[in-house]
Amino acid sequence: MASTGCSAFSQDGQYYAFCGSDGKLKIWETANGRLKHEYTPNRHLSSPWSVLEWISVSSQPMGNVSPTARKRRKRKSISEEADQKAIVAMGSVNGKITLYDIAAASVGATLENGHSTTVTAMTWSAYAGLITAADDYHIVEWNLQENGIKCKWKSGKAKVTALAILSNGKSLLSAERIIKWWNLATKQLIRTFTGHANQVTFLHVIKVNDTTNYLISGASADGHLSVWALDKHKNDKAPVTTLAMQDEATSVSTLGMEESQIVVLATIRSGQAQLFKYQPNGHSKPLKPSLSVAVAADISQKETVQQTPILAGQLTEDEKLLLAYGSYSNLTFEKVTPDFSDKVQCLIRSDAKKSKEKKEEAVSKVKSTAIEGNVEYLAPGMGVQSQKRNRTTSGSQLLLKDRLENLSLNTDANTPRRTPTKGANTQLLMQGLNSKDKTILATALFTKDETLIRNTIAKLPVQAITPLLKELTVMLQGKTYASKIAVMWLQALITTHAAHLMSRPDIAEILSPILSFIDAKLMLVTAIQRLRGRVSLITGQISQAKEEHNKDIMQESMLVYQDSDSSDEGADKDDVDLNSVNSESDENWAEMSDQDVQDEQDEEDIRSVKSEDNDVYDDDSIHS
Repeated sequence: MASTGCSAFSQDGQYYAFCGSDGKLKIWETANGRLKHEYTPNRHLSSPWSVLEWISVSSQPMGNVSPTARKRRKRKSISEEADQKAIVAMGSVNGKITLYDIAAASVGATLENGHSTTVTAMTWSAYAGLITAADDYHIVEWNLQENGIKCKWKSGKAKVTALAILSNGKSLLSAERIIKWWNLATKQLIRTFTGHANQVTFLHVIKVNDTTNYLISGASADGHLSVWALDKHKNDKAPVTTLAMQDEATSVSTLGMEESQIVVLATIRSGQAQLFKYQPNGHSKPLKPSLSVAVAADISQKETVQQTPILAGQLTEDEKLLLAYGSYSNLTFEKVTPDFSDKVQCLIRSDAKKSKEKKEEAVSKVKSTAIEGNVEYLAPGMGVQSQKRNRTTSGSQLLLKDRLENLSLNTDANTPRRTPTKGANTQLLMQGLNSKDKTILATALFTKDETLIRNTIAKLPVQAITPLLKELTVMLQGKTYASKIAVMWLQALITTHAAHLMSRPDIAEILSPILSFIDAKLMLVTAIQRLRGRVSLITGQISQAKEEHNKDIMQESMLVYQDSDSSDEGADKDDVDLNSVNSESDENWAEMSDQDVQDEQDEEDIRSVKSEDNDVYDDDSIHS
């Protein structure tokens, strides 16, 4: 079984397929190293391939087969039939499975509605067929004859990153960090294997005999491979042995030999291939590789040895190593016979000579260009030579940055002696909608010029209405300024393109987010108005109280109070007015002063009378 991932050898080793991050499929013939197929699907950048697996399907449709022949076919495996064709099954990030036919050099079928997210693992068996897993935590068993789903069940709470089917096709192994053993008939767990700390990336089942099977597993960031005994009656928590490596494995190939011997070929991230020979005999210590294979450049004219990385490897039936080394732009395939006389087998290869020979061979096989009149026909794989243009010409020779600045609204404002234009901004808006560039969209949409908005909407093609509505829906849910701008654009859009919007059958689905957003805002109007009234009432009362307080301070006093003297403490202050009290006290003081003068005068008169009397008495006494 070929290893899952973005690259894999076919079961017979005849082809090697690779899917890069650019979403393109490349298939090489390993016998001569020639690139045979290169397939670029639609939207290959937005939905690239995530996993790849080689499968075999019948070249004769099931509908043309009689019931008797179909029953007879069930007794034989698919690989035993003569009319089989090689297919590359690729899972993408959008959940679809694409089947690429090698013989027809085209896509044979597309399996849909099985997964809704990125396909993370894939495996195939001649008995069980194609089984996939994805980020949606489900495992799907496909019916390739009808291009439909045969069965689907949940794998657990973590995404499955590796799958493998036992040779009899009755059970399945799925791996996250934990490896689960499933019964395909009942979809029940048989047992689990724990021991990896990271996500498992490789699962390979090796059949030793009719009753004994072993599992080889490898995880990311692990420097070893684990070997498990597939025995449903045991529950060993540790592997029977581990295969120690110098680095993380990038590809794994297994082969069962005679006398129950297991051979494992692993390529590691450092660019070497390591070969292990394991004789199952219960639990054993970690095993070191029996042979390490490395490829180096020719050192005849160089002072230092430059290693050529080995990208993938596969064990062939004749016990040889099929290696793919170099780079995917200049890939080399070679079948190597292992030499166990030394621990390290170094292959000295000259890449320059081989690449030159391959290019000359490829050019010789390309058909010549056929020219009829002014029409030029190019053979497949032949590119068009770019013509040299005069650098002094303007227009398309401008840099992309300069073109976008010319389309920008700010260009007119920043250009001296130039009046800002009131025209349309449709081209810049279309550029932002197609590229989904936030900077371009912000430049095109964030304007309060109603004339510019109406002119832009008037020249907007109908294909851009739906993307614009989606952008305006996002703006409505933003801050206040963005919402005001979005309302202006929506008003102009609905007014100008009302007829087109009403003619669309999906108008309810397009406008439903905007209508639901408006309804949600309208539900808050009553509560906001009630709160506004209460706040206005409270603030009005506070302002009125402040005005009255300030008015009392500024008015003249109606009553003046003056503290009385200590001599008037006995007076009744509540009944007598202070002014009258003061006047009466002054009069009393005047009357009291006149009385004192009169009393003094009376005293003087009395004293004078007394003195006269005394004089009389004295005279009388004298006379007497």
